[in-house]
Amino acid sequence: MCGIAGYYGFDGDAALLERMALAQHHRGPDDARTFIDNPVGLAHQRLVILDREGGAQPMTSADGRYVLAYNGEVYNYRELRAELAELSRTFATQSDTEVVLQSFAEWGSAAFARFNGMFALAVWDRHARTLTLARDEFGIKPLHLCRVPALPRGGAADAGDAWLFSSEIKPLLASGLVEPRPNDRTVYRYLRYRVHDDGAETFFDGIERVMPGEVVTLSTDGIRRHMFSRLRDDLLDATAPRRGYDAAVADDFRQRLTRAVALRLRSDVPVGTSLSGGLDSSAITVAIDHLLGDRDATAAVGTRQRTFSAVFPGYRNDEERYVDAAVSACTHGVMSHKTRPTSAEFLRDVTDFVRAQEEPVISTGPYAQYRVMKEASAYVTVMLDGQGADEVLAGYVPQLVVHLKDLLTRSRRSAVRELVASRDVLGHLAAVRARTLLPHRNTTPDLLRPEFRAAHATEAYAVPTHDLRTRLVHDLFVGSLPALLRYEDRNSMRFSVEGRVPFLDPDLVRTVFRLGDEAIIKGGWNKRVLRDATDGLLPPSISRRRNKIGFTTPQNDWFHEQSDFAYDIFRSASFRERPYFDSAATLTAFERWLSGAGDLDSMVFWRLINVELWLREFVDGVHILHGTSTVAAA
Repeated sequence: MCGIAGYYGFDGDAALLERMALAQHHRGPDDARTFIDNPVGLAHQRLVILDREGGAQPMTSADGRYVLAYNGEVYNYRELRAELAELSRTFATQSDTEVVLQSFAEWGSAAFARFNGMFALAVWDRHARTLTLARDEFGIKPLHLCRVPALPRGGAADAGDAWLFSSEIKPLLASGLVEPRPNDRTVYRYLRYRVHDDGAETFFDGIERVMPGEVVTLSTDGIRRHMFSRLRDDLLDATAPRRGYDAAVADDFRQRLTRAVALRLRSDVPVGTSLSGGLDSSAITVAIDHLLGDRDATAAVGTRQRTFSAVFPGYRNDEERYVDAAVSACTHGVMSHKTRPTSAEFLRDVTDFVRAQEEPVISTGPYAQYRVMKEASAYVTVMLDGQGADEVLAGYVPQLVVHLKDLLTRSRRSAVRELVASRDVLGHLAAVRARTLLPHRNTTPDLLRPEFRAAHATEAYAVPTHDLRTRLVHDLFVGSLPALLRYEDRNSMRFSVEGRVPFLDPDLVRTVFRLGDEAIIKGGWNKRVLRDATDGLLPPSISRRRNKIGFTTPQNDWFHEQSDFAYDIFRSASFRERPYFDSAATLTAFERWLSGAGDLDSMVFWRLINVELWLREFVDGVHILHGTSTVAAA
């Protein structure tokens, strides 16, 4: 895991590369190197995971043609290496980086679809004079792109356009060539619809994401884009045959998940597990415990697995008892590490947390992960966790509602049975929805300036509502997972830790989508195949748990405990003068909410606060709490 940065369209500019690299030093503190071959410059920050001696980057092919800067891990590199060796390719290192480089040399961009892993990369072809950028098909690893004016050459009045790219956004700002301006459309959609990371646009005007599964080619002919991945289309293929559900399906799923976990244990540095107490992370924990019988597969784990959890004693959303139950289910012994964040600690860390995330987040929930990664960094360099399972296996209640609507179009009797079996799960959702029908209630738009709302009146956000598979694919690539992967990447890399996500193994995801819907939801149980696969491995309190809390903080309680913090922001001159917020309406609504009479929830107020803090940090150029400039800081 590393950080990459670079440019296309400049004469050699070592100082530019140095500024960009320094801004994401935390992504790779073990080594830093650059490469310049006009008009291209590449910078690489390395976090050593495999082959400490042989994996330095940027890496040049033996014939000197290709130069690679790469962030990520390709877990099937051993298998690809053997395939390439049969094609007469030879290797000088034991790193997956060289396998990625040799794969591109052999197959071009078609190589990317062969990779089982996570990656964002840049390859400079010195013969064809083309720079290729690409990102893995789920978008687990980030890659940002920005067009900037090229510097004049030889007295030319117009040098055309150039491009900057980097793993994070901070290097683009640190270049000195990008003015940090807010993207008002993205800000509006975040405040109004609670969505972000749902497309190429970021919160920064002019800075975009390379999309999951996309290849971007830069050359003197301009910019070209295409998709190397067919994964999304494959998952939506309604003509694909579906396998019926029985005990053998659950057993096959368990074996495939175990293989996905085993692949992600390949490491030359210590590996740990993020354990929230939920079904997904608990399943990974017991899978690793099962694999501990194979010392070759788990050398990086050691003789005892280390788990890392955030717990909140005394609060309603505390899941410590489930963490303890998962640990107790392991037969090889576990070193369980727990961090106990408080609201006071959140205020202490909020500056760094906002800076690390680079863009606003949906709630304070990702701070729990931030603290877990901080704790883990003292012991391990790699962490496995359960991101992606909810999107693949319908872990969210709205997906259940879509399934019920889907069933209703095919069999009213089946839909009624499923509805009755799900009534306890649906009860809470119905109560929340009922609140939205109350008269005279505040809504999020009431807290925004009328002119801001009017400027974006045509904006809308729709999700699939009548087909389960379409909804799951939407949540995988648009509505849910992209944001969670950004949280994961920034929280882990802030502390120089690599996060790995076994549930996003492409083969495992394809396997699930080849199953019938009854493998995903049946009899009021979502994630059915995962629950059945972990029966006997996890206690029923986890595998048959009905309530879903999620990996979050006790945000409502924290807002009451630290209401002065929110008041200070809502009363500040900067908040009042923004073109987005109605500060008087916000203060009134917040006071009503604190008194228990309000109709909004703390997530609405957090979004307002997060935008304000983000603007102060990245646009105003002032430190959130201490009044010092931090825009170009690592």
